[in-house]
Amino acid sequence: MILFFLCVLGINQNQFDAATAVLRSYFNCDNTVATVGSRYYEPSEMACGARLRYLNNYEIQYTRGDIIIGDQAAETLYVTGYFYNNGNIIIINDGVLNVKNADFNLDGNIMISNSGKAFIDSSSAKFLQHYIYQYIISVVDSGYFSLTNADTRFNGYPINVFLQGDARIFMDNVVNQDWITAVIFERGNVFLNDVGITGEWLFDHSTYAEFHNVNNLLTWYFFNDSSLVDFVFPAGDTVYGYYFDSTLSGVSGVGYHVEIDSSTDCMWAVIPLRGSDITINDSELRVTGLMFEGVDSFDISGLVNGLHYNDYVLPITDRNYHLINTSVQTWNLYPSDSSYVHLTSSIFGELCGFANSYTVIENAFCDGSGGHIEASSNAFVCVVLSSIMTDVITKDHGICFLGYCSMPLGHIWITGSSVGIIVNSQFPEEPVVSDTSIVFVAAVTAPSEASVDDTVGIIGSAWVDVGPYQPLDFDHYQLFYRLAGDSVWSPVAGQRYVEVRWDTLDYWNTAGLVPGDYEVRLVLKDTAGDSVEALKQIRLTAQTVVEKRFPPVLSPGVEVKRLGPRLFYIDRGISKVMIDIYDITGRKVHQLREDERYWKAPGSGIYFLKGGDTPLSEKLVAF
Repeated sequence: MILFFLCVLGINQNQFDAATAVLRSYFNCDNTVATVGSRYYEPSEMACGARLRYLNNYEIQYTRGDIIIGDQAAETLYVTGYFYNNGNIIIINDGVLNVKNADFNLDGNIMISNSGKAFIDSSSAKFLQHYIYQYIISVVDSGYFSLTNADTRFNGYPINVFLQGDARIFMDNVVNQDWITAVIFERGNVFLNDVGITGEWLFDHSTYAEFHNVNNLLTWYFFNDSSLVDFVFPAGDTVYGYYFDSTLSGVSGVGYHVEIDSSTDCMWAVIPLRGSDITINDSELRVTGLMFEGVDSFDISGLVNGLHYNDYVLPITDRNYHLINTSVQTWNLYPSDSSYVHLTSSIFGELCGFANSYTVIENAFCDGSGGHIEASSNAFVCVVLSSIMTDVITKDHGICFLGYCSMPLGHIWITGSSVGIIVNSQFPEEPVVSDTSIVFVAAVTAPSEASVDDTVGIIGSAWVDVGPYQPLDFDHYQLFYRLAGDSVWSPVAGQRYVEVRWDTLDYWNTAGLVPGDYEVRLVLKDTAGDSVEALKQIRLTAQTVVEKRFPPVLSPGVEVKRLGPRLFYIDRGISKVMIDIYDITGRKVHQLREDERYWKAPGSGIYFLKGGDTPLSEKLVAF
């Protein structure tokens, strides 16, 4: 019963309605979106998504398969050979995990606290993630994590690593097959030597890090409100003898120390926070990350990935971010706290909404070069009239609303107790829904023009998918229409209790209607009454549907009339002739019964009708 109320209360109809209000101004737009320039962007294979400050609120899914080490004094778990666990490994107090010469497979998180330790040596470590950033290696307090002479795999998805307190992480002679996003806070300590595909490492507070003989390394630098920086990052991607801290000329207000030596494929990223004063000169930045904190509102426009800035000042008044002769490959955005962010007319790499933030993205392009689009914690992210070429994920109690968007590639994951809403948008594959989450898909896609005095097939989608532990589900949908400018909606037909996926939603009888622009509204509801709507404008003209009347090659008195998309009315009159229908390959797809007068083609294409003993046939074009 508790689970049920958590699920239901997680769906906020007011937020649904607010997002729908944004969409209403675009309801007469086609599903395709305006292109920005003529450049083609290919999403990066790495996920440069900063998990930022909210990993310490990471919602762990505890299971019966969890292994707890350290609930008894001086407890050690030794692992050799093949190991598999469907659950978390939790190391507390003075507990120790010792993995050596093992094929280590974990479908869960590793969490180390107090003085717990984990050693993985001469082993293959696999985290069996099912979507991006599903699992985390979390080390807090005085915990310690060591990975030596090993290789790791995260099932093709990036994974989180989080250090806080006096936690330490050590890697030596390690090859990572997938990307790591690591956030190091407080007094966290990092030492990596001879590591392949090192990943991205974010530093704040009084952390300390050393990287020696590593590759594919992206280091992020938080600049807080006390930071005053005027700096040039090293040129090229091969680095020797580099370090960054407040002992450098032009750097103050920075508490961490980062050094990199004898390393290749090195990249730089900065996060200028509220109150900071940052100038970057003569550098190539892989990412600039913008965090939006507090309760302020921000209107952002004109961010474009891949630009070189001769002399640019970020037009946000709560910080000074100055770029001189510097390029930025990717702009990433991170709304947090209770901030409101309105992003327009931009090409960006990633946007992740955290905490209680509210974000609206309009007429923009997320090219995926910085990661993905995410709504987690209690964040609300609304994307309208935009292109997306990356993954979309919702977590915790987040809500993501996609309206009039084109998504030619990428996955959609709806996880935790989150909500996904997809309205009049194109996407390559159905969302993957898990846990207690729910996704609504509502679309009216065709036609854009029809005739009065006709029966018009309305094409679209109306369905609800839920996770295995979500008690809500699809209930019904209904179509309504009105003349543009009118206030009263009339039903196209009654409520429909069967989901539709990219097919005919219903048939609209336009007999007696005057020509003009009409609005068609789809209302989709779940079993709790939560509703999502999709709108489309359809122009009705005075032209009637052309009826094709077949000459008596089939049989005298037989007539065929097209009623709508792929739907035909076949009237045999007094004739009892049998009529067979063939596709273009000559395969018989249907035989009309004696009392059957309506036939819907199984798909668009060319079909042939043949009746009686005559060798002749007539062609039908279904669309």
